[in-house]
Amino acid sequence: MLLKNTSYSLYYSNNIRLKLSVIAFFIIGTLHSQSFSKYDYLHGKLTKFRTCYDVKTYEITVKVDPEKKFISGKNEITFLTMNDAKKIQLDFFANMKIEKIEHGKEELKFERDSNACFVSFKNKLIKGSTEKIIVYFSGNPIEAKNAPWDGGFVWKKDRLNNDWVGLACEGIGASCWLPCKDHLSDEAETMLMHLQVPDNLVGVSNGKFVGELRLQNGFKQFDWQVSYPINNYNITINVANYTRLQDHYTSTKNGVLNLDYYILQGHEADADKHFKQCKTMLASFEKYFGPYPFWDDGYKLVETDYWGMEHQSCVSYGNHFSNNKFDFDFIIVHESGHEWFGNSISCNDAADMWLHESFTTYAEALYVESTLGKEKAIEYLLEQKQKIKNRQAMIGIYDVSFHNRKDNDIYYKGSWMLHTMRNMLNNDTLWMNSLYDLSIAFKRKIASSKMIEDFLIKRTGYDFSEFFLQYLHRATLPVFEYKIKKNNAAGLELQYRLKSNVRGLEMPIRASITKNSFSYLIAESKWRNIELSYTNPDDFKIDLSTILIDVKKLND
Repeated sequence: MLLKNTSYSLYYSNNIRLKLSVIAFFIIGTLHSQSFSKYDYLHGKLTKFRTCYDVKTYEITVKVDPEKKFISGKNEITFLTMNDAKKIQLDFFANMKIEKIEHGKEELKFERDSNACFVSFKNKLIKGSTEKIIVYFSGNPIEAKNAPWDGGFVWKKDRLNNDWVGLACEGIGASCWLPCKDHLSDEAETMLMHLQVPDNLVGVSNGKFVGELRLQNGFKQFDWQVSYPINNYNITINVANYTRLQDHYTSTKNGVLNLDYYILQGHEADADKHFKQCKTMLASFEKYFGPYPFWDDGYKLVETDYWGMEHQSCVSYGNHFSNNKFDFDFIIVHESGHEWFGNSISCNDAADMWLHESFTTYAEALYVESTLGKEKAIEYLLEQKQKIKNRQAMIGIYDVSFHNRKDNDIYYKGSWMLHTMRNMLNNDTLWMNSLYDLSIAFKRKIASSKMIEDFLIKRTGYDFSEFFLQYLHRATLPVFEYKIKKNNAAGLELQYRLKSNVRGLEMPIRASITKNSFSYLIAESKWRNIELSYTNPDDFKIDLSTILIDVKKLND
């Protein structure tokens, strides 16, 4: 997803900065100090009514009526029964109507509790059985006030006064429009979308286009097949007077990938030229993280009225064909980066959303490194660094629903945490191979923060345990404290330590022991001493382009 309060030149050309100088963003996360409602737990916690079943497929039929801002349809949910159960929990916002729920020939009873729906079965479901229910629904879904940061549907008109409909619901969840099991830990393994739209428009969703059907009621149905696991908030709907542009990317490892761009009429020439950089992006990320993870479903960019969103195999794009000062389109690179981190590797609880955003934000810097070189990548990272706040831990509170954060640290601080790890290892080959292997090992899988932490510790051979505790579970940064004194030989002596609230944390820090050059010091909680090879204290420097720490010079 996108960042909050981001208005500087790292992401915008001058004209975009003027338009978007202040952006209020809804970021997934949790505040440790805030209180939670009953529904926060109903939505966020895995109770027995959720763990008793595992979603296998969604087959969704949805009719979109832009004139009435109304949707209706059904979701056929096939699931595996994990434990004997007579009741399961679905999620669907209270402002939406459930018409009925069918299980075979039986119509099921259900009870609504705010945005949760408890469905009762006449006979007990037996562990190991495969079941299917059909949930019929309708209503006027929540309208996003400022998509994608405020979730919901987007009802707009294009410049030719055609309807232009979009959907972005990462923050509030797909249950704002779709009855489903709305928890990050359970992804449908496949999905089929039957998207019905007015017959003068085109309906675009995730996956591969598999068919079109003209209906009898002035509507047309577009069928889309997703052949890979997909999390609920990635399921998307786009309706507009689209033109389809086609291209392809040839991988060195995986053959030919189909590229499709759905663009408003009149934007074809801009899109055809601007979207050439998608191939550069795909090649760069393939080098670092392996081939595009949803190959059979293809890669799509779909023009939206809002800025962008990482909808799986159907990336929402609304950046007006604009590059930043590093000469790439931030929306293309960031939102497509989520195909590897967020869509392929997915967290199992909103508290671990750093897994989505930190790796993707760091991937931007790697993209710059691959296209413009390491020096430019450091420049890019230093601009990210200015936005780090250190007000709250990057890992949030487990088992509750999505909540606002007051900073962007799961983006910027997370990116710098990974950059710091690279420099602590001081072995680029090992670091890059570890990132690549991580992407392959967890490809199209759901993971916890602990699983990713353990993998990186084992793969690199470097014990980052205390480091992760400090940077993920603590708000503050460790502080490199130092004094410089004259020694008996009329030279200088550096006294230094690492002040941290995590016991046992040690970090290698690049410092100028010799004038005008850097070498590594190992800083820990105990004071250490080392002689400096120069006589002017002002010649002492710390290489802060390689590490995320605070620095404090102490008086004698």
